[in-house]
Amino acid sequence: MKYKIAAAVIAVILSAVVLKAIGDSDLIEIGDSVSRAQRTTQYSYSEQSGGAEPAAAYTPVKSEGGSPFKYYYYRLSETEQKAYGNILEKIYDMPERVRIPSLTQDELNSVFEALLYDNPDLFFVDTKCTQISIGSLAYISMEYRMSKQEYKAALKETDAVCDRLISSLTAPRDEWRTELEIHNALVDMLEYKFTSEPNDFSTVYGALVKGEASCEGYSKALKYIFDKIGIESYVVAGRATDSDGTSEAHMWNIVRINGVYCQLDVTWDDPVKGNYRTYGYFNLTDEQINYDHSNWHFDFDCTSASLSYYLINGLYYESYSEADNEKLARSFAKQLESGAEVIELRFSGAPAFNMAHRSLIEEQNIYDVLYKAKKYGSVKNYSHTSLTYSESDKTYMMTFFLNFE
Repeated sequence: MKYKIAAAVIAVILSAVVLKAIGDSDLIEIGDSVSRAQRTTQYSYSEQSGGAEPAAAYTPVKSEGGSPFKYYYYRLSETEQKAYGNILEKIYDMPERVRIPSLTQDELNSVFEALLYDNPDLFFVDTKCTQISIGSLAYISMEYRMSKQEYKAALKETDAVCDRLISSLTAPRDEWRTELEIHNALVDMLEYKFTSEPNDFSTVYGALVKGEASCEGYSKALKYIFDKIGIESYVVAGRATDSDGTSEAHMWNIVRINGVYCQLDVTWDDPVKGNYRTYGYFNLTDEQINYDHSNWHFDFDCTSASLSYYLINGLYYESYSEADNEKLARSFAKQLESGAEVIELRFSGAPAFNMAHRSLIEEQNIYDVLYKAKKYGSVKNYSHTSLTYSESDKTYMMTFFLNFE
């Protein structure tokens, strides 16, 4: 049975962020200082009704406009999809209200959340909406964060930055290379900003134009760019857990690269301190992301690690022994040739990780690797007798910070 709701204001938890910091040293030592922050937007429920209005037949509107990849739309019920479609058709004109089928509060929550998750270009829409019942008819009333003229100008600025990023791609037909270059561009250009209230930090406009973003801004910026170039991607909301065990709300992406679904968290690949890139959350499987991410849902499994940055670049190990030092030295040389100043290794599990720790750290074979890397590459202006490193026996990763002269 349908409920006649006078009004409802939806409740959605949207985002959180990650701050990473690792101390400096001129000796091999373990350092892992990580802090997280979050923005949680909450809403209240209220009622509102209007005067009588003649009844009229409801005509559903197909979902058009916005993102070409609407994962959350297709998870809605038929009634919710009708509401979503009607809103999306009208919303860019910023109407005072839009006709929709009558929804329960939970249904309205789902529709509004789906609209904002699917369509990052709706950054002019505030995070509150009200359903109004007038006689037998239902309408949704939304609040807007800017005028149509302001939105037109902001969208033009956003698209200009997006177009520059797309035009800089070195191999547009190579989805993996394109993903990597967009990932790197966002890591390089964005500065994390904590926010406790809905604002530009949580939007694609704040990310691409102002260069400041919460994790919601990071994930929506990536989806917006991928929408433009035709790569399937979605934002995912869930929780993430710090090294100290603190769990907070977070948002990241799932992408489809070369037909394979992968987990991608650009926010957690962007160190707050230090001008370098990390790839610890680049094309992970569900199992890998679940080491420290939880309370999320996606209808398709991410099971293949074949597109992992580490696997493709010879930095992934299912076992490790002293015999692997030669291979690792060549991989180090290749990374240094590409401009890397920080080098990461990933291992398939605890056995491989422990073997590498024993060989590289306890037996200090890492110095031999650094020395041999100079022989295999042209980059030689770093110390092969000292460095800083961090490790995680939770994600099975080692990160080496080289000391350059």
